[in-house]
Amino acid sequence: MPKAKPSQVIVHRIELQEKERELVSAAIGANLAGKAVNAAGIGAVAYIGYKAAKAAYGWTEDIVDDVKEMVDDGLLEPVLGKKTYTDNETGKTYKNPFAGIPVLGSLFGSGINIGIATNPFK
Repeated sequence: MPKAKPSQVIVHRIELQEKERELVSAAIGANLAGKAVNAAGIGAVAYIGYKAAKAAYGWTEDIVDDVKEMVDDGLLEPVLGKKTYTDNETGKTYKNPFAGIPVLGSLFGSGINIGIATNPFK
């Protein structure tokens, strides 16, 4: 037998007072903190695994050294930036504090290069 259509709509509304809002806010904060701790734990386990493999087998030495050489040679400059930039006219060098950080290093290095190229006080 088919159901009859409802003749009215009743809306239930739950309102929280100040104390309940504080409790809900604390619960949300605890949930976010738990997720952050979980992510940090995963990162710590990965780091410990990396250090253990490096100490036991030495297989990561080549990878790390190769990346360091690529950074020093400037091959990864578009991604990581260089450690220092030199003004060819004055010979002055400028350090990049964000060198090695993806995107930030190259953006800051680009800013250094623009500053060198447009310096009106040469």
